[in-house]
Amino acid sequence: MNALQNAYIILKTNNLTEGQYDFSRKWLGRDRSYYGSMKARQRQAGLRTMLTLAGNLTKALVRAKAEQRGKDAAVLEKLSGRIWDSVMVGRC
Repeated sequence: MNALQNAYIILKTNNLTEGQYDFSRKWLGRDRSYYGSMKARQRQAGLRTMLTLAGNLTKALVRAKAEQRGKDAAVLEKLSGRIWDSVMVGRC
């Protein structure tokens, strides 16, 4: 499983995304069919997409902390760390 699929599963499991279309648009900043297409083709996302995901996770983390949503903040913090790490070492 690649980083993109892992991120989707974690966000979906924790009710932080509604589904593949929402994940593609809200978290990845891409067309609604992007994630489904990448998953079907078993491809990894490019650097631009992963940077967008990392940035959006960080923004959501800041909001969750400000709104005192501890469980969401913990999930987002762990996930954003993983995504930033994968971006930094080039494992996108």
